[in-house]
Amino acid sequence: MQSQEAQPILSIERLNVWYGKKQILKDLTIDIYPKQVTAFIGPSKCGKTAFVRCLNRLNDMQHDFRYKGNIHFDGKDINDPKTKSTDIAQKIGMIFPKPIPLQRSIYEDVAYSARIRGIKQPERLGHIVERSLSSAQLWDEAAENLDASPRILSISQQQRLCIARALAANPEIIIFDEPCEQLDAAETPKLEAIIQNLKNDYTIIFVTNKRRQAARVSDVAGFLYSGELVEYGQTEQIFTNPKDERTENYVTGRLG
Repeated sequence: MQSQEAQPILSIERLNVWYGKKQILKDLTIDIYPKQVTAFIGPSKCGKTAFVRCLNRLNDMQHDFRYKGNIHFDGKDINDPKTKSTDIAQKIGMIFPKPIPLQRSIYEDVAYSARIRGIKQPERLGHIVERSLSSAQLWDEAAENLDASPRILSISQQQRLCIARALAANPEIIIFDEPCEQLDAAETPKLEAIIQNLKNDYTIIFVTNKRRQAARVSDVAGFLYSGELVEYGQTEQIFTNPKDERTENYVTGRLG
């Protein structure tokens, strides 16, 4: 975990979330620090996805969503009425369990994120597309097919295309919500390696049900259970010397 002298990029204070009458999250208070991988683990339906969807305001699209508490990104309240959810979505990108390519060419899929930032110059767009695809370890596989539909790509390649599109938006934070769910065992290490490389330049938030994967990729981990943040700390400590019995039961496979 980063030194407490560093400033958190995200500060969450007493966050409570409801979908309709059902409370999903209960009094979450967390500081997330820049340029590291922070994983959130816990059994299905413990609130992980609901939590990360609060961070880039995707929950705004849920008609029965309501919340109490505060979320500050770079010191600013992300839920301030003056703050546009589209601006937050650009700065806090998200990769979903199932890849969602756009209905356009591979090149234009990535370039789209740069275009909505107002970048129009072909040379600059080309540079952003190449850099983003390279960072997502897809350039060598896709360079000769940039005008083709993403449908020619495998599921793993499509997921890396979505990563490239997120990078082209010039984010500060990238959320990975179960990004390996659709991938086979042979492709998962490649995505984990991408995440390790990306943390040099971006803050990574990683959601997974896979305990060993969280242990491999993260620097910091939080264990969510029944909507509560049970424990939060350095990944090594969470997995080898947890303070809460529920955490120990979960990481050892006796719970969830």
